[in-house]
Amino acid sequence: MVRSIDRRRFVQVMGGGLAVGAAGCLGGDDGGDENGSENGDDGENGDGSAGLAYALGPDTIALVDPADGEVVDEITEGVDGYEYGDAVVTNDGSQLFVIEETLSQVLVIDTESRGIVAEVGMGPDGTHMYHPNDDEMWAHSDEEGTFYVIDTESHEVTETVEAGLEGEGHGKLLYHEDFGDEGYATNVNDPALHVIDLDDYERTNSIELGEEGGTHYKAYSPANGLAYVEYGDVTAVVDTETDEVVDELDVAGGMYLTPDEERMAIVDHGEIHLFDVTDETEEIGSLEVEGGPDDLEYYEADGTLYGFTANTMDSDSVVVDMDELEEVDRIDAGDIERPEDAEHLHRSAVSGGGYFFTSAEADGTVAVIDMAERELIEQVEVENGVATVAYIPE
Repeated sequence: MVRSIDRRRFVQVMGGGLAVGAAGCLGGDDGGDENGSENGDDGENGDGSAGLAYALGPDTIALVDPADGEVVDEITEGVDGYEYGDAVVTNDGSQLFVIEETLSQVLVIDTESRGIVAEVGMGPDGTHMYHPNDDEMWAHSDEEGTFYVIDTESHEVTETVEAGLEGEGHGKLLYHEDFGDEGYATNVNDPALHVIDLDDYERTNSIELGEEGGTHYKAYSPANGLAYVEYGDVTAVVDTETDEVVDELDVAGGMYLTPDEERMAIVDHGEIHLFDVTDETEEIGSLEVEGGPDDLEYYEADGTLYGFTANTMDSDSVVVDMDELEEVDRIDAGDIERPEDAEHLHRSAVSGGGYFFTSAEADGTVAVIDMAERELIEQVEVENGVATVAYIPE
């Protein structure tokens, strides 16, 4: 019988992708400064990290210069058999927060010194993390169905928010300035979209979508004020003014709003569906992409919007003309691990500075692609198992 990997591993183990004093200790800043001074060229090079990508492997965190396609620095001290969830850069670019699963912690990296400066304990099975305001990171524990709110200055957990109904389940957070002090949480165990008070740190309501199943991917269109929530094999459409379900789309999957916020792509079982989300939600068209497309990153050139995919069933990144909905290029990005009998795979990607990054843990490399030229710069060698990549903006 073909099995599915549990939802946390569905999102993370396939992570060909996009982050303790003494190694192994949890919580607080104990030893953080000392540990930071022992990493990244002693953490004293002062070169900063702007324009670099952090590639996170089990025993090394490599800093990659995308222009040259090479590793320019490494953090290795205390990094031992680590596995990672999300890596999120603070709004000012000064810190990188990384979920590290093996010790149920969040690593805090100072991007100027290039060193680990804190290890913050959180609940087990962390995967996703969010930065809804300058002062906080919200890291989700899938085992507990709970967000751990971390102060970005003190590096301490200041609040916990129980989002899941049953105290467990893989979850995400949807937030936007249009929502004011509210946000929405999904949970793969709950047939509902949860309303979260971001100021009072509590679940205040649940928008019921059915009697069974769960919710996962999410998106919001500021043009029409609608939230989109994956619920089983459909996408529920929620009016954020009334918190009522107003529509349902017959596709479901990862959702990617275009930079102009007028269109949204949903990647559903190898097919990219493109919707107009300026008013009513109307499907523009769809394109089947061979190779199991997953994460989608956008780049605009000469008036054309391109989408770059991270494929799960082959080693390609496919480039799609999003205006014409046609494939225009395939670029070898290296291969990911495919656990035996796994039914679902995931591969993350990130972009920035005109570059597309996706890791290939089976090859131990990170692909760096020039998005303007649609060419591979290099498959940068890091180490086997490299899974998560984060880009530090200029």
